[in-house]
Amino acid sequence: MAAMVPSKNLQLSSWVLVWFYVTAAVCTWDATFIMLRPYTLPGGSLAWFWYVYKYYVTVDQRYQDTKDAFVFAQSLLNYAEVVFNIITIVMHYRLSRHTTTTAFMVSVMTMWKTILYFLMFTEFCTGGVYRRGNTALQEFILVVLPNIVWVIIPLGVMAELWGCLTPQGQGQAAFKGVGVDNNSSNNSSNSSNSSNNKVNGVTSGHSYGATAKKAL
Repeated sequence: MAAMVPSKNLQLSSWVLVWFYVTAAVCTWDATFIMLRPYTLPGGSLAWFWYVYKYYVTVDQRYQDTKDAFVFAQSLLNYAEVVFNIITIVMHYRLSRHTTTTAFMVSVMTMWKTILYFLMFTEFCTGGVYRRGNTALQEFILVVLPNIVWVIIPLGVMAELWGCLTPQGQGQAAFKGVGVDNNSSNNSSNSSNSSNNKVNGVTSGHSYGATAKKAL
């Protein structure tokens, strides 16, 4: 039997691969900001490495609250996501047949994690505790625009990978295989029945001949 060669169609396209690299880097950067507070907050010794966060934390005030458990848990999930991103990238280069499935799973994780964060930012879930004094424009520019990317692009990745999860023709081949097996079984049964009928006929003939001889 010929060895199966991994199909290029089952691997990641260039833009999806780049996205996984970017996601791994940004999620690590963001999660580490949370884990190293208060040193990463404005005025802290490490604030220079997270310079842009001095604007973000004034609008998404949850990032300033070192006692908030939700953002801490979210950051732990970021690290888990980074691990899965790296695993997916390695699987891609090794031409694993599980690459697309894993990439799809990670994209779902990324999208729903971001949607959950959006919900926790709204007044519906937290009563606007971490939005005090914000204007709609500030929230749109500093919160919605940067974070909506983590919903839209994973959706695009999922849409691209969806068709690769079940390669075209695989289903039909399976059904054809079942049909061939059934036909083979039917043919074998018919051949067996024919053989039995022949044997029975020969046996009946011998019995009739012996009976006739005795009669004579």
